Amino acid sequence: MTAMPKTPRSNIVALPVSTASAHRLGYIGRVPTSKARDADSWFTPPEYLDSVRAVMGGIDLDPFTSETANEIVGAKRILTVEQSAFDEDWKAGPRGRVFMNPPYSAGLCARAVNRFIDQWEARQFGEGVVLVNNATDTRWFNVLVARCTRICFTHHRISFWNADRKHISGNTRGQAFFYFGRNADKFARIFGKHGFVVTPVGEAGPA
Repeated sequence: MTAMPKTPRSNIVALPVSTASAHRLGYIGRVPTSKARDADSWFTPPEYLDSVRAVMGGIDLDPFTSETANEIVGAKRILTVEQSAFDEDWKAGPRGRVFMNPPYSAGLCARAVNRFIDQWEARQFGEGVVLVNNATDTRWFNVLVARCTRICFTHHRISFWNADRKHISGNTRGQAFFYFGRNADKFARIFGKHGFVVTPVGEAGPA
């Protein structure tokens, strides 16, 4: 596996966390309008969620989602716009498994990543996978690089679903899956079919 440089903690900028507005939340690939969130969400297709579950054994919490999206994700517990993941401790437990496809508009992705890392370091969960755009030039992406144990860069653009479970056109970027936890080799083996998996240099697993 190819190693990549790790961002020093001294270079990581803390990002503000605030309560999200229902009309500002959206998934990867577009800027949402003022419509309800489900109409603007880009849902993760089942083949990737199958891989997430194969690595972690299940999904206990999806912190940025809706009831409609969870029909596909199948998380045991979700946090929604009304019960904001920015305000609630995630409380998934030391063995809790989190999947996050964060909101992606108006700077909310950076805030969601900051919140994920905050909850990870507070040991609010024990294992996690984050799906985001391959945005290596952003601070929030490098925050994830600095903390994760493995990264899968997809060798294609994910064809996301809409609320009607139809593929959405217009995704102009590749994606990356970040893994947090002790099953790094298992993640690499399973996600190898989706892209190439790398190990951040100087990685430090959970204490």
